[in-house]
Amino acid sequence: MPRLIIMSKDRSAKQVYISGRMTTIGRNPTNSLVVDRDRVSRKHALIDWDGEQYTIIDIGSRNGTFVNGLRISQRLLCNGDTITVGDCDLRFLCDSETASEKTLRLITMPGMLADLNRQPALA
Repeated sequence: MPRLIIMSKDRSAKQVYISGRMTTIGRNPTNSLVVDRDRVSRKHALIDWDGEQYTIIDIGSRNGTFVNGLRISQRLLCNGDTITVGDCDLRFLCDSETASEKTLRLITMPGMLADLNRQPALA
């Protein structure tokens, strides 16, 4: 099942599953995914499932929506893409090979999946 790993700048992380045709993202409590941060618009973006693929769409946010560091208005999502809204990174995972129990150990690296257990120690 497709999911997002939500990583904020304070290094907190949580996992949410994407279900249904549309997942709305923003500060407003009526959104499917509420991201209550200052730089996130009340209605920021949405993820649309057309039955075959997922698309992220910016819905007029003030600070923009980014995928792998590039500002987008609309873009198809691939496994491992990093969506940035405000100061939060949302890691899109849809590959069934990424086991659920390992998902929260992933760090955000555009275009790659990296496991924290395999990263070299920082000096």
